[in-house]
Amino acid sequence: MAQLGWFKGPGGLLTGLDRVVLRLRAKKPPAADAMVGAAGHVVTPIPRGGYGEVLFSVRGRPLKYAARAHTPLALGARVRVSSALSPSAIEVARLGPAADTCP
Repeated sequence: MAQLGWFKGPGGLLTGLDRVVLRLRAKKPPAADAMVGAAGHVVTPIPRGGYGEVLFSVRGRPLKYAARAHTPLALGARVRVSSALSPSAIEVARLGPAADTCP
């Protein structure tokens, strides 16, 4: 078993593979259903009956989702996710002016 020292232990092949798997898991963005309740802002206007884009900050990284709303929303509008439509699309509702002061 001494011959397998390069395979296991600190700096071994398995340790390196474990690190790669952990990095890949950490980079996977959250699914849309995990974003329900999160606040973000519109970066591509959402037209009536169509889709736009909303930007969020997740663990310090920017993250965009396709978004739909019941009413048209302009660029920069603050919104909160009300539901997930698919793994990569959400439905949002506009936040009122009082919510603009919240982080």
